[in-house]
This record gives sequence, C-alpha cells and structure tokens, in this order.
Amino acid sequence: MKKVILGLLVCLGAIQISFAQANTIGTTGKWGSQIFLSDVNGRAFENKYADITGSPYFLPDYKFATIIMSDGKKYDNVKAKINLVEHEVVFMDSKGQEGYIGKGLVSLIYFYDTSNAGIKGYMFKTGLPKIDNQTNLSFYQVLNSEGWQLVKSINKTIEERGNELSGEKYKEFVTRENLYFFENGVMQKVKKDKAFFAALFVGREADFNKYVLSTKINFKDENQLVILLNYYNSLYHPRE
Repeated sequence: MKKVILGLLVCLGAIQISFAQANTIGTTGKWGSQIFLSDVNGRAFENKYADITGSPYFLPDYKFATIIMSDGKKYDNVKAKINLVEHEVVFMDSKGQEGYIGKGLVSLIYFYDTSNAGIKGYMFKTGLPKIDNQTNLSFYQVLNSEGWQLVKSINKTIEERGNELSGEKYKEFVTRENLYFFENGVMQKVKKDKAFFAALFVGREADFNKYVLSTKINFKDENQLVILLNYYNSLYHPRE
C-alpha cells in the first residue's frame, strides 16, 4: 500500500507539471500574445471596491496567466486576476492599461504564482453545469485533471458589518467555498466526511478501508482529498 500511496504522490506532482506543460508560455515578447482591450471585448477597469475591507480577487496581485476565451482564442503571459464577486477576469493589456473581460467570455485561465519556493499553478474554468447558486458562467478552481475532477467553487460577497460599541458600519468581502465532483456533465456536491467517500467506492469497499487505515486521511484536508480522488480514479478510470 505504501508503494501505491507513493505512486499517487508522484502522480499528483505529474498532474501539476502537466498543467504547466499544457499551458506553457510560448511567446517571443514581454507581453506574450500582445493582448489589447479590443481583442477580448474588454472594457476599461473601474475600481468599485475602494471602501470595502478585503479583496474581491482570488489573488490580490496580478499574476502572469494563460487565458483561453470561449471562442478558442488563447493569450499567453498576460497579467491577470479573477474577480470572484462578478466572476470576471481583470487584466493589464500590452499598453499597461487595466481592463476587464466580461462574464462568460473566458473558458479557462491558468495562473503562474512565482515565489522563492518555485512556481505554483492555479487553474480555473467556466462552463460547468448549474448547481446551488452557481451558473455555467461561474469560475471553478480545478484541483485535479483526470477522471472525476475535484473542483472548488469560490464565491465572494459584500456584507455590511457593524461595531456594537461605536455603532460604526463598514463593508467587507466574505468568502464561501464548496467542493464538487464533476464528470461527464454531472456535478455532485462533496461532503468532507468518511461516509460520503465510502459511498463512492462501490464494490471497492476493502480498498477504501485499507486506504483510510494506512493513510489516516483527514477528510477536511483538500490536498488529501485530491490524492484520495486520484486513487479512486486509478481504480475506476485506469489509464489505458
């Protein structure tokens, strides 16, 4: 079983690498595909959140990204960030002008977050079926790449708060997250507990129990759930 788990960890690393390889920046200039506001039906950026505590974005700072539009056009090495209140992409064009791409016009965006520890990638996509309060225009973070996908809905709302002592009112961003499984057009909400995942391993109960016993998995930990789902896919969706 230790060999299986080690293999899964290696597989997870390979998935992350394959994400990066699939979205390799293949450009010749500083601004990549030389994106302009006119290229993506973009509009000039307007800051609507100046007086609100917190950030409406997944990452508050611009990161280099690959953007794939709903019409298939691809732009590499673009400075961008995702607005998770409006589910729109904000970007900086090749003239240094800030703009945003309207909801539903981006099908996939892959961010490259560079730090001293290396490059970490984040993939988001739209076009998934409607579920709960999400529509097919909502962005989901993709946590694994094959078979059943584990995707995360991240929604930010603006809520008013009050200081009970001073009576002062202020607004802040509140983040709500949910996990879902997605495959073949089907969305299923995830419950982070043993019973939920045990029900998935139909006919493979012994494998599931052995895995849980050997790994002592924490069902609240998303990284461990990704590895568990890769194990699930290895049993039910093996590579040919």
